[in-house]
Amino acid sequence: MSFRNLAFACAFVTGSSLCMAADTYDATTGTLTIPLVKVGNTLYKNARVTVASVVSVGSLVTTDSQDTYDTATNQLSIPVVNVGSNTYYNVVVKIGRVLSSGSSCSISSACSKVGTPEIKGVLPGDSRISVHFNYMGGKIVGLLTNTNYVSASKYVAVCTSSDGLHAASSTTSVEYKEGHANYTNPLVVSGLTNGKSYSCTVTATADDALSGTSSASSSVIPNPGSASSAGVLSASANTAHASAYPNYDSYCNYTNETATGLPAVATVSYYNTSGVRTTGTSRSTITCTASTRTVTSNALPDHLASQFFTNGLTGYTGSPYNSGQPNSIGEKSVSKSVPLSGTISTAYVKGSDGFDTSACYSYTSTREPSSSANYKWASGGAVWSSGTVRCQWVAYFSYFNNGVKVEPGTAETYTSSGITYKAVGKNLYQDVGLDPSNAHNQPTMSGTSMKMYGYYHVHGMPEGQISRLGRGNSTMTLVGFATDGFPIYARYGFTNRTNATSGVTVMKSNYRLRTAAELSAAGYSGRPSASIAPYGTFEQDWVYDATSSLSHGGHLDACNGRYGVTPESPTVEVYHYYITDSYPFVPRCVFGTPSSWANDASVN
Repeated sequence: MSFRNLAFACAFVTGSSLCMAADTYDATTGTLTIPLVKVGNTLYKNARVTVASVVSVGSLVTTDSQDTYDTATNQLSIPVVNVGSNTYYNVVVKIGRVLSSGSSCSISSACSKVGTPEIKGVLPGDSRISVHFNYMGGKIVGLLTNTNYVSASKYVAVCTSSDGLHAASSTTSVEYKEGHANYTNPLVVSGLTNGKSYSCTVTATADDALSGTSSASSSVIPNPGSASSAGVLSASANTAHASAYPNYDSYCNYTNETATGLPAVATVSYYNTSGVRTTGTSRSTITCTASTRTVTSNALPDHLASQFFTNGLTGYTGSPYNSGQPNSIGEKSVSKSVPLSGTISTAYVKGSDGFDTSACYSYTSTREPSSSANYKWASGGAVWSSGTVRCQWVAYFSYFNNGVKVEPGTAETYTSSGITYKAVGKNLYQDVGLDPSNAHNQPTMSGTSMKMYGYYHVHGMPEGQISRLGRGNSTMTLVGFATDGFPIYARYGFTNRTNATSGVTVMKSNYRLRTAAELSAAGYSGRPSASIAPYGTFEQDWVYDATSSLSHGGHLDACNGRYGVTPESPTVEVYHYYITDSYPFVPRCVFGTPSSWANDASVN
């Protein structure tokens, strides 16, 4: 067999055009180019060889990493190789001649390497698994005395079925967009076969560095239906809950833990309001008046969560590294009211695609939004001073229907050249210990002392809540109401926003990374090096762009919302928000009038 005769096209093997590979084979010259190859204890860079024969070709997706050459058998094992427009996985060849090689290093003493990630939990959904792992980001690397370590530039999760017949990766998943979505903890692997058992690994890579792959996770089974209290998914999508709660008025006098059509909530380990560790379950009710909707809860998650805490990369959980999440879940007394029906700003301009294409807030070194300043914005991207308020930046976006707090920003920062950069929850620089549901726990202050438990709160896609609701991938899933009263959906929106029978599409935001020139113009020329904190680490790195040639052509406005029909309003367009896999993940602003608690840390 030769490379010329290989028949597995990229689309056939992966089901996607998102194929990445380091090795390339030129069928015309018979030359294989290898960026990195491991030979015993030596790592060679930029090798070029001829291929004598192809021993075998795998059929399952795997993660790209360095090749391995066995001198005893003259066999080269290649994780991923591009041959023209085709990509192949787990290829083994016999080498003909070595044409050239670049520099080399001793793996045990001199080579650059990335830290090996550690999987701490997996959570299944409809044809997908959310993979939670700890990693060595730029913060830890910058503190190490061992200068061989470098920051990983990419993390890829691969889930393989126990029968060995199917695999998929986070980069072949529909949620993935390089540098923008599904690129760091937790990673979603979708396109899996429901009903099969899968285990997953995560591989960290960086240019010219030895990669690291985690141990395999425990096995879980994706399915479309609701997750039981033990986290086991039903084989059929849940239609009973949707039928029982067909409109927004249905979410008045609503009790989450006993809601019609939903399974019992999971038991979690937590610290109660007296500071005593115990076990119990989530309690959350929604009541309404003529003008308000109020969520009352104990702030505990209604899905598997406590077993994912505390976490952190082994050896780096303490000071000064502070990897992962050291805090446990804490019970809180929650009572948060929002308008019963949101009222959109009169300055909102609904375009042909159902959303306003202008930015809301913007970050500059002299005008940054916060809960105490620059949180009201007017048309034209100006900080509001008088007249009509167009949108408002918010520190606290919602308390979901299960009573869990939704917090866009994090407390993690990086100070450089006198400017404090705000780290987003999902980044490559600092592992903040998000669980498979993109959540973690904040500490509780008692006077001047800090207690290592507190609010469980969401920074991204609430995978556990979605799995308990169990509506599957074929419809939209309502998860809560925003601080301005408008409904919130997770991941999916109708493909045709005006047609409730048009199927669904993964919603993508219109935020993109700023260019170097844009960062400089905004006053951030002193930003930390991307080798330490890759672009996308900080709030200041991002800009809303729905119209320029650099735009990604997303579906949503600057606050991750749009007008359209929903399952709860199938014939009348309503304004609604989305939680997305891409930044901002959780909306950081609203186009309605937020409740007073939206920027008040003392009550959140």
